[in-house]
Amino acid sequence: MLKKILMIITSSLIATGLISCASDNTPQPQPMPKIKNYDTLKQGWIQRNLDDSQAGSFVPVNFDNAIFTADSSGTIYKIDPTDGTIINSFYIRKKLSSGVGVSGGFVFVTTDDAYLLAIDKGSGKIKWKARLPTISLEAPQVGADLVIVKTNDSEVLAYSISDGTPVWVYQKPSPALTLRVTNTFQVIGNEVVVIGLPGGKLALVNLKTGVPIWENYIAIPEGATDLDKITDIGMRPVLDDKKLYVASYNGKIACLDAISSNIIWEKKFNTSVGLTYDQQNVYAVSEDGVVYAFDKNGGSQVWKNTTMQYRSLGSPAILGNGIIIADSDGFIHMFNRNDGQETARLSTNLYGGVSLPLVRDNGVVLQSANGILELIKNY
Repeated sequence: MLKKILMIITSSLIATGLISCASDNTPQPQPMPKIKNYDTLKQGWIQRNLDDSQAGSFVPVNFDNAIFTADSSGTIYKIDPTDGTIINSFYIRKKLSSGVGVSGGFVFVTTDDAYLLAIDKGSGKIKWKARLPTISLEAPQVGADLVIVKTNDSEVLAYSISDGTPVWVYQKPSPALTLRVTNTFQVIGNEVVVIGLPGGKLALVNLKTGVPIWENYIAIPEGATDLDKITDIGMRPVLDDKKLYVASYNGKIACLDAISSNIIWEKKFNTSVGLTYDQQNVYAVSEDGVVYAFDKNGGSQVWKNTTMQYRSLGSPAILGNGIIIADSDGFIHMFNRNDGQETARLSTNLYGGVSLPLVRDNGVVLQSANGILELIKNY
């Protein structure tokens, strides 16, 4: 869970340091209950050659019948999605802070010294680089011949894919304290990018111009101290048809009309990991590790499961008839989508937290902080 691995930063220390946010009296998880494995979880393939990488900053992506990803050492990988073997890899001699975005002939990553790099995915050579205002821990995304980057001070920047020329910048003032987050924006097609911001604000921005189409608050900061007022959106917003689903830390989970930004429904909620959905429900994990299903149309609670509380759960993903969620100890848990009961559990080497899940036809791909890339299947 991000609450354990993220840090709270002050605006005056954005460029110089981070302040650890930890508690000496953090509740401890209970022993995992025994379950009957009504479903089957198994490892489809495993790739162990990656280096350690910060959980969430390195997100594997599908492109050109392959999986592309990177690690913090500066190696970019092209992976065969059928068996996990490395088709190609390039070591670019730069420590990386996030990756990857892919488009056309380029792979995009960001570096520890605050550069955006465009790597030729055929030769591995750096084609261009652009200096960023500050480091970025969020994987770049691509659309409309632009590569989009969000930095640690919540500045969103667009660069030309062809040569790295800056095109536009979108930034709003940040609160005194913010979370250090890794997945808070989503490029949608070639038209818009939806951006989660500190202070509970969500923005829909024209992808080609950087001009906001609308801005709305999902949660309003409240409390006596700056720490109490942290309500950052720490997850990647999800679009389903014309509805946006989003949640914030110490705030709310909400469904918005993507055209008008009007809130259709909202519930008090606290999370910093992603959501997923199916035809009926939205599935979310609270900051303390409770798994929820909410009715997608009205927001009523369908079920909740408290058995994995305080186990540092990641983002949920649809797999077969269930949803799967990884914990930081390497277990993958499957929950029935109808009633929330845990129906399968798999022990893996995915330790320290995982990336946003990459859902494929043959399973779900996860990349862990300890450098494991793995396909999880249930057949």
